[in-house]
Amino acid sequence: MAEILLVQSSPTRAVEIRILLERKGHRVTHASNGRDAIQTLRQGEIDLVIADLSLKEMSGAEFVRGVLAHFPDVLVIFIAPAGAEQLADEALRAGAVSCVSDEQLQVLLAETVETVCRVTFGNDPYGPLLARLNASSFDFELPNEPRLISPLVTLVLQVAEGMRLLPGAERTRFGFALEHAVVNAIYRGNLGLGPSVTPSHHQIVFGHATTDLIEKRKSETPYQERRSQVRVVADRTGLKVTIRDGGDGFDVQNFFDTATLARLRKDAGHGLLLMKRLTDDLQFNLEGNEVTLVKNARVF
Repeated sequence: MAEILLVQSSPTRAVEIRILLERKGHRVTHASNGRDAIQTLRQGEIDLVIADLSLKEMSGAEFVRGVLAHFPDVLVIFIAPAGAEQLADEALRAGAVSCVSDEQLQVLLAETVETVCRVTFGNDPYGPLLARLNASSFDFELPNEPRLISPLVTLVLQVAEGMRLLPGAERTRFGFALEHAVVNAIYRGNLGLGPSVTPSHHQIVFGHATTDLIEKRKSETPYQERRSQVRVVADRTGLKVTIRDGGDGFDVQNFFDTATLARLRKDAGHGLLLMKRLTDDLQFNLEGNEVTLVKNARVF
């Protein structure tokens, strides 16, 4: 359960969204505009802000920068109306964790909130010990098993929190990007399956959802032999995670030049766009089957 601040100017719309979230067990406080939202945040106890991207008195990017400047552990998700692709992209760049398009609200908002909360609150740091860790690296060879994704992300965020590399919102942004990267490596790379024939990101990571086609691919050549190689490096400069899958790769040239929220409304490129916006640097090899996610340390 999360303490959610809903920033929505329409009372009718606010009631609709509030019911949707409260059915999932979250507690929701409502603010009608950005300024009232900041006042509510000053009272404490808010984990997550869900805001309408069409705020009247400030842009979404200005709002998220204002929130994170004073409340760096608070997470921000935007609801983006049709035609607001550029505003949504600016909000992601400014520090939002995710944007959910208005037409997918009923389907994706609750899943996105739960995913973000599990990434954020799913870790249990070793506190005093990790605070004295200067550098660490891990190398994994992962089979095509979704149950390993969440523990991997939790481990990386444990280290980041214990070493005090990133404030809460930035840790969550990186964890969300890392989840998408591993899902892409397993399902798009190793198993060669597009998003139209696989369950949603949330269902895969937390529900371990599968299909007959997925299970068939896991048991046949060449897919069953493929593995994901994951290298995690954490030091005082930040985090770097490199993931290489066993697939044929994809053509990365010019992909991000055309990436917009339209890719969020469709499934194509959803994970790649979020990975790009939620990290400080995203690098691919020439074959397109290896990605490196970089997050620079923040002073807080």
